[in-house]
Amino acid sequence: MRSNPDDDDEPFGDLSGEINEMLSGTADGESEPVDIHKYDDEIRVVADIPDASEKEIDIQCDGRVLAIGVARNPRPVIKRVDLPAYVDDQSAQMSFNNGVLEITLDRDSDPANIGFH
Repeated sequence: MRSNPDDDDEPFGDLSGEINEMLSGTADGESEPVDIHKYDDEIRVVADIPDASEKEIDIQCDGRVLAIGVARNPRPVIKRVDLPAYVDDQSAQMSFNNGVLEITLDRDSDPANIGFH
């Protein structure tokens, strides 16, 4: 079979790249930055979420991973942030101002550390 110079090497084009972009929650390949600040007694997560309202934002935490969900049309955004230390998942305090989301979580001890010496 002769090769046609108009044929792509990949028959499905950049389908895998498009799927990864959809899973990351963005269509143009750009992702809003997320900063994590680690202090002695708390972890602070700061995320840029332009064009959203506080009502559209939902956060969930399991003590080690923070999930930020934004109910946007046409495509919702979900960010998962691995936290640098264990946190009290019930201590989350959220503020949202001018497209900047700030979440403060109290640090907690590692649940695997049960006190063996």
